[in-house]
Amino acid sequence: MADKDKEHKNNNKENGHKHEAHAAGAHNEKVTLSGEEYAALKAKADERDAFQDKYVRAHAEFENIRRRLEKEKADFTKYANEGLVFELLPIIDNLEIAEKYIKEAKDFNAVREGVDMIQSQIQKFLKDIGLERLSTVGAKFDPHLHDPIETEESNDKDDGIIVAELKPGYNFNGKLLRPASVRINKKKEN
Repeated sequence: MADKDKEHKNNNKENGHKHEAHAAGAHNEKVTLSGEEYAALKAKADERDAFQDKYVRAHAEFENIRRRLEKEKADFTKYANEGLVFELLPIIDNLEIAEKYIKEAKDFNAVREGVDMIQSQIQKFLKDIGLERLSTVGAKFDPHLHDPIETEESNDKDDGIIVAELKPGYNFNGKLLRPASVRINKKKEN
């Protein structure tokens, strides 16, 4: 065994600069690398370390972005209706004024005009945000837009014509929000 160690050391001296390392998983086994092999292995280890560093940094950046997006989403949800509420404030103000005036009013025509003005403000506000009331009376019944609550028998109108609106229906930005509750005509049977 001593002869092999001597031979191994002599080979190291003859081949120029050599590096010794312990083999992974082997306890007392030595591996001999040339300077070129050692430099290549060291370059690979440095490259691995650089990739590991990039991965850790990218992962941390991803987590920061994820947390920031969650906060932005929560803030958006929290304040999404801020503009809507701001536009509603003048209508609320006018309702409060009308309520005070109604308690003291002697001229009910003025009260009616005030309520009509507020109703007009509300309708304009709703239209501006995309709410559209469905037209019903006189229209043909459409099961996608109307909910038939009652029927009325008459020969004056065709079957399925809406004769009364019991509760209005609405579209919101082109999508049905609530169907209208209606009374439809049914021709009398002779």
